[in-house]
Amino acid sequence: MRLYLLVFLGACSIAQAQVFEQTLPLSGATTAPFSIETTDTLNPPFVDDFSYRSDRPATELWSDQDVWINDAMPLFQNSIGVATFDGCNAYGKPYQPGNITTNGISDRLTSNYINLQGATDVWLSFQYQRAGRGEAPSSADSLVVSYYSPVDSSWTQVWGEKGTGNADAFKTAMIPVLGNQFLKKGFRFRLATYGARGGAYDVWNVDYVQLDKDRNPGDSVVTEPAFARPHPLLLGNGPYTSWPWWLSMSNTIANRPNTLTFTYRRLGTVPSGGWSLNLGQFRWEENGVLIQQQTAVPVITTTQHDQDLTFDVAVPSGALGTLSGPTNVTTKVWFDGSAAGTRQNDTVHGTLELDNYLALDDGSAERAYGIENVTGSRVAQKFNTGGLGSNDSLKGVSMNFAWFRDSVYSFRLAVWAPADSGSAPGALLYLTDSVYQHSDHWNRNDFFHFALDSALDISAYSSVWIGYVDVSAATTLYVGLDQERTLPNAMQRYYGDGFNWYPSLEPGALLLRPFFRYTPADMAIEVPSAAAFQVYPNPSTHVVSVASKNMDPFDVVFLNVNGQILLQASGEGKIELDISKVPKGLYLIRTLQNGALTYTKWMKI
Repeated sequence: MRLYLLVFLGACSIAQAQVFEQTLPLSGATTAPFSIETTDTLNPPFVDDFSYRSDRPATELWSDQDVWINDAMPLFQNSIGVATFDGCNAYGKPYQPGNITTNGISDRLTSNYINLQGATDVWLSFQYQRAGRGEAPSSADSLVVSYYSPVDSSWTQVWGEKGTGNADAFKTAMIPVLGNQFLKKGFRFRLATYGARGGAYDVWNVDYVQLDKDRNPGDSVVTEPAFARPHPLLLGNGPYTSWPWWLSMSNTIANRPNTLTFTYRRLGTVPSGGWSLNLGQFRWEENGVLIQQQTAVPVITTTQHDQDLTFDVAVPSGALGTLSGPTNVTTKVWFDGSAAGTRQNDTVHGTLELDNYLALDDGSAERAYGIENVTGSRVAQKFNTGGLGSNDSLKGVSMNFAWFRDSVYSFRLAVWAPADSGSAPGALLYLTDSVYQHSDHWNRNDFFHFALDSALDISAYSSVWIGYVDVSAATTLYVGLDQERTLPNAMQRYYGDGFNWYPSLEPGALLLRPFFRYTPADMAIEVPSAAAFQVYPNPSTHVVSVASKNMDPFDVVFLNVNGQILLQASGEGKIELDISKVPKGLYLIRTLQNGALTYTKWMKI
């Protein structure tokens, strides 16, 4: 029986069923009164399908920015873009990191002021989905709608739906606006979720929000053609989403597809004769230079509605030719013809960055990945590195971290050769002496770069395993996981405890990217300073002393190179550790004082 577990834990834009999230401490169904602005001149209809490129709600429609606009979390949506509600703020950070026990109002989406003076038969409609790719809300969680009365500056909850503990398909809510206190200038509505407030838990996805007058209970059908999925990856369905720009497209690392397939839907009532749509118009640019544009495309008419339909776009023959440096590819694909519905969802955009790294992920994490119940856990991801030369040394690794609680997570970078069988990591090729600390992101899906102590030539291997050893003392390091990516079995991820390797049972690709030849332009690493402490003698045989330069209390932890805690103590001024029974070798001494961590290498002789 394995003594440790593979788990998913919530971080923002990432979630797990066994940990709870938190949100800003609001006061339930009401908030402080809003003053009615003279600029509250939004007139019906109010429509938002969240198909814009920003990951924040449109400020011309919404007064807050809490929810995440994305295509990563929904399942089987009708058009691109949804608003995802979870326990994270606008920057993807938990409202109250570490609070895993209390529920309350988490994300909210509040309209700007709307003028309903004199309006009749006003209805609010939207589509909603529990979980999608996120963590499912339980029966203790809910999605609610409240209306704001400008008459007495109060909020009234008018609708609610509980979680079920399961993901489901999109459903439609249709809610009337009744009462003279609401049918005024200065009306607002708000969607909010009750759930855990410490990360991306109790997830709801919302789409197609519409408020309008002169409606009826049956007026909930959306009628329009729209892209139903985001732009496909420009490298097709191969394992890599990016590779170093100097590698040939013809090698085994990646092969450019000849066509890209796009998914769209013809939604709602079938018009007479069907919509005639010009499908497949596109524009392809590399570093701002137009490679090809196509506007003469087939006109497609069909009465097949409310189902996924596809069309193909040929990749330009001149795309991704001989590259002379880092290359940024941008594409735009759109259709036009019979005008109907929200026109912004008739266009999708794609991007591809070729710099100095290998990537298996699409840049967006739906989950967090960590190894629990074992000290010094190891995680290794296979990368095919054929084609890299002796000048293309491994310089470091870029990683995305899941923010779950206000703790410090520590790790060392590692590289393993393939095992003789080729199916698992083999001999350890490299383990950094340096111990790195995770960085809290400023925005969702940020990457942070960590340089190796010295560059590593791996040109002798057609593939290597690259990963990390978690040396956190009492917490688990969580790395972003892209669950949308499907990797071939030959590139399966492995995890271990320092003695054995096990194949991962969780699908997807870690947001972990090795970089080669040179360091990224935005490289910035914080190196813990040991200036506040003296560690002596170093090396020594029987006793090591750790002295603080001030009299504040501090903790000392004595670790081996695998991150296992051998000794620990607390005190003030100076702490002496008896290391007479410790085997000879290299060790790490970690200090914690006033929330600051330092690491010192120490040798036993």
